[in-house]
Amino acid sequence: MEKFQMALRISLSLILLLFISCGDSNRATQSVLPTPVVTYTPGEIVSDLGGHIQYYVGNTPIIITVPHDGDIMPPSIPDRTGNIKEAENTLGIAEYFYNTFTSNGSSGLYPHIIINNINRSRLDPDATIEVGAQNNNAITYFNRYHNYIQAAVDSTEANYGVGILVNLSAHENDNNDVIEIGYLLTKSDLNNSNAYIESLASQSSISVISSISNAQFSDSVRGFDSIGRKMMELNCCKPIYYTFDVTPSPSIPAPQSDEYNPGGYTVSRYGGSGNTSIGAIEFSTPYTDHRDSPYGYIALGTMLVESVVNFYELSTGTSLNIN
Repeated sequence: MEKFQMALRISLSLILLLFISCGDSNRATQSVLPTPVVTYTPGEIVSDLGGHIQYYVGNTPIIITVPHDGDIMPPSIPDRTGNIKEAENTLGIAEYFYNTFTSNGSSGLYPHIIINNINRSRLDPDATIEVGAQNNNAITYFNRYHNYIQAAVDSTEANYGVGILVNLSAHENDNNDVIEIGYLLTKSDLNNSNAYIESLASQSSISVISSISNAQFSDSVRGFDSIGRKMMELNCCKPIYYTFDVTPSPSIPAPQSDEYNPGGYTVSRYGGSGNTSIGAIEFSTPYTDHRDSPYGYIALGTMLVESVVNFYELSTGTSLNIN
């Protein structure tokens, strides 16, 4: 009897396996579905259903990330502990960067823009997953945000070899009225001579750009080829008259603030030592006289386009043809 029951179980198992393996038309079916290859179209906006994380799909080597200007508070995500200060109107900078970039004669060319629309009190994608998502439903959105960044990085690497990522953040201390550009070099590093700065190229967040540039590394950080130099040069000549002080730059070669931001998680993750395709830059701005009115963040967005594109072209010798 036991042998009969065992034989019956085996027979039923074989029948079930056959049933699973064949469809209605006697065709074999897959037990594990393949992962589809998703192709994004430049110029489109990709998002989850609630618009929590957005990806403005690009086709150039320029990537902008906006981690801290969201106002959505999903009820499924609890409040997080830690720094929850918003970087208000950094999204405005990104929007005008995008508008200026796409309207400057760059037919069919788009920057990549990745935006977190969830309030920082619930999600901080510019921190480690443990700190930024804190082991709750925010993990889903944290991963989606970085998956979109990785899609932009992959596109850049495949089509251009190297690219630039700019992370838009805010000053922790708004009493400091200088724009800070971070390359994973500390205030102490930047207080040293250019000769000392040269020795730090390989550990900076723009090491991949520096490795192919004809410029000295110190020039890329705070000299003629730097983003800081170009932004301060543009102070005089934009349709909306705004003047900004920028460090590091030829005028302010080292930051004065003790709270200088050399670059956080995003800059380290995508531009840190060992990464071979992206030069990553922290762009940390004050609120007062910078992001407190549309005039300020329009000026920042438009000036940042020319400064970043100029930096890329000088460093790589490749023209993006957007001006």
